[in-house]
Amino acid sequence: MTVVMTVGELLAAFRPVAEQMLRPDEFRRARFWVTPHSDWDLDYEDEAVVDDSMSVTWEIKGDRGATRSLGVEFWDLPELLHDLADDLQDFIAESSFAWGELREIPPLGQ
Repeated sequence: MTVVMTVGELLAAFRPVAEQMLRPDEFRRARFWVTPHSDWDLDYEDEAVVDDSMSVTWEIKGDRGATRSLGVEFWDLPELLHDLADDLQDFIAESSFAWGELREIPPLGQ
């Protein structure tokens, strides 16, 4: 089933997942936004409809990363959130603030 949502809706759905994966001090200092996959400095408006050319981008304690292209036509929301969480998990394990830690992906109602 295709996921059709706005950037604001996607971020609202993803933030609680990220909050469960990050420590409180990490989450307080985290920033999440949606960008074109090829340019992390651009920031889509909350009303923009999410498409496959976009990525969720984050900056946590000075480290910056992003998801793969979203590929929203292939997943339902729990699957999309799991994919985002998987990318965040990899980022955390490779970050300067949590090098080597494998943070658990929370249950996402799949």
